[in-house]
Amino acid sequence: MSAHSHTIHIPPPERLGPGKFPISAIFAGLSIIGIILSVIGAATDYVQFAYSWFFAFYFFFTIALGSFFWVTLHYACDSDWSVLARRTWENILGLFPVLFLIFIPLLWPDFRDVLWKWMSPAHAHDPEVAIRGAYLNPMFFYVRVFAYFFYFVLAGLYYRRESVLQDRDGNPILTRRMHDHSFLALVIFGLLETFLGFDWFMGLDWRWASSLFGVYNFAVCAQASLAAGIVLIALLRSGGYLLMMNHEHFYLMGKLLFGFTIFWAYIAFGQYLLIWYANIPEETIFYNNHNRGGWVYLTYFLAVGKFFFPAIYLLAQDTKKSLRALTFIAAWILFMHGVELYWFIMPYAHMQTLLPSWQDFAAFLTVGSILGFAYIRIAATASLFPTRDPRLVECLTITN
Repeated sequence: MSAHSHTIHIPPPERLGPGKFPISAIFAGLSIIGIILSVIGAATDYVQFAYSWFFAFYFFFTIALGSFFWVTLHYACDSDWSVLARRTWENILGLFPVLFLIFIPLLWPDFRDVLWKWMSPAHAHDPEVAIRGAYLNPMFFYVRVFAYFFYFVLAGLYYRRESVLQDRDGNPILTRRMHDHSFLALVIFGLLETFLGFDWFMGLDWRWASSLFGVYNFAVCAQASLAAGIVLIALLRSGGYLLMMNHEHFYLMGKLLFGFTIFWAYIAFGQYLLIWYANIPEETIFYNNHNRGGWVYLTYFLAVGKFFFPAIYLLAQDTKKSLRALTFIAAWILFMHGVELYWFIMPYAHMQTLLPSWQDFAAFLTVGSILGFAYIRIAATASLFPTRDPRLVECLTITN
């Protein structure tokens, strides 16, 4: 509910000051170093490069994908508490064109055939590929890749552009228009998120099947993007921005983070339980392969580090109302998000042993620095929060 006082101070627009641009210069320098290291890695071990680059790409892509969910959900529900936080996710939506450019190297035949082996010449006459030929064929794969990025690039830019336009005159028609569009946008998001999860993520082992995988991919995206939003807001506040956000806003974000931690665990365990119970070879193959050698210890670490520890930590009300405590657990969940993706992807590169490569670090440094540079530039083009949103007063006076 919202509580109104007689006099509400509407904060002025906040833009990133010139002092933040040296940080973007640092990101630019790191990205150049990372690109050089990645080129060396691709030339020396293209198999490891393909997996390392995909790991780095998908880590950040899931955050952008989840940010799209939070923005559209905000408009569909006419949410008021999240107005101040919304621009942080909207700025992430501006990264979809950059993510498309980052994804392009993976379409090179050498890297593509390493990741999605059904396209490899070695499987050209595989009868199981032939059975799935209507879906598993390179041309249709490229069409789907284009469709995924086409939608998320255009839809992401649309939501951010309309929100920034509203900063000029506060026209409520823009809010109503985005509200009306968000219901269909959420449906399309659900479909595309499911199919791209099948194509890119589950498709690393094209023989594996799981009917719950689309929901699992959504849970991964939603939790990671919520945690990323909290960390970014904390970083902005440390620079003197978004100080009008208070413990009420943090508490609501903390409750959502707790809820989606439980949701992720429910879906991840449910998928495992159903596959274990059914005991069908084309389903159990995934867990058999991911619990070999040192990978099994990462499985145990995931259960503790991404569910038990965050869930217990977030139970306390004071934890959710403290930005410092909430930022710590959000950063931890982002770390565990990386661990989960690494556990999921890297066994296909070296199944028998848990063996991190320097290319993992180089790829993550490169992709993260490129996106960090782009994010600062995007965020600097508009206020860090919607200054004339019709629900801004309700957001400023929100109580739980």
